Amino acid sequence: MARNSSNKEAMLTKIRQALLSSVKQPFPQTEATGPVYQTDDEPLDIQFATEFTHVNGHFVFCENEKECVENLKELIGHNQYTRITCYEPELHAMFDRQAFINYDTDAAVQDTQVGITMCEALVARTGSILLSSRQPNGRTMPIYPEVHLVIASTEQIVADIQDGFALVRKKYNGNFPSMLNLNTGPSRTADIEKTLVLGAHGPRAVYVFLIDQFPLKWMHAEG
Repeated sequence: MARNSSNKEAMLTKIRQALLSSVKQPFPQTEATGPVYQTDDEPLDIQFATEFTHVNGHFVFCENEKECVENLKELIGHNQYTRITCYEPELHAMFDRQAFINYDTDAAVQDTQVGITMCEALVARTGSILLSSRQPNGRTMPIYPEVHLVIASTEQIVADIQDGFALVRKKYNGNFPSMLNLNTGPSRTADIEKTLVLGAHGPRAVYVFLIDQFPLKWMHAEG
C-alpha cells in the first residue's frame, strides 16, 4: 500500500513540476486559426432543411403565418392527431389571428400527444434545433409527447452551434438558461440488432415549420 502511495506521489510531483515550467509550442504552424468546418455558399434555410431531413426530420417552409397555420391544420387532420398542447403565448397570439383553436394551453405534458413549441435557434450545419429551459415549454414539452412541432422564424437560423449560443446570450442579455438542449431529429436507437428505431427516448416525429421573416418580439424589442 505504501509503495502504491509512493508511486502516486512521485507521479503527481512530476505533473506539478511540468505545470510550473512552460514549454514552447513545438509546431505553432499547426494551430488552427480559421473555421474548423468548410463554409457553404448555400442559403442557411436550404442548408438547414437539407441536414434536418437527413436526420429524419420533417421540414415545412411557410411564406407567412397564415400559410403556417393552414399547413398545421392539414398535418393534424391528415394524421388525426389529438391532444395537442402549446404553452407559448407568442404562438397563442398567432393562432388567435389565424383562427386555430384545436389545441390546449394548459394540459399536462403526460396527457399530450403533440407538443407545439418555438425554439431558440436552428443550426444549419447540423440540422439541429436549439431549445432552452427558459422557454415557456420548460424542459419536458420538447421530449415527452410522441410528436414535436416546432414553429420558427428564418431570423433564427444560424450557421453553427456557437452562433446559436450567441443568439441565446443576446436574447437573455448574457444570463444563460440553466439548460440548453440541442435536438437533431427524432429520438432514435439502433441498439437492438442494429435496426434503427425512431421514438425510443423521445418524439418519434419532429416537424419544423419555418416562417419567412416571422417577427419575434424579443428580436425587435426597443432598447
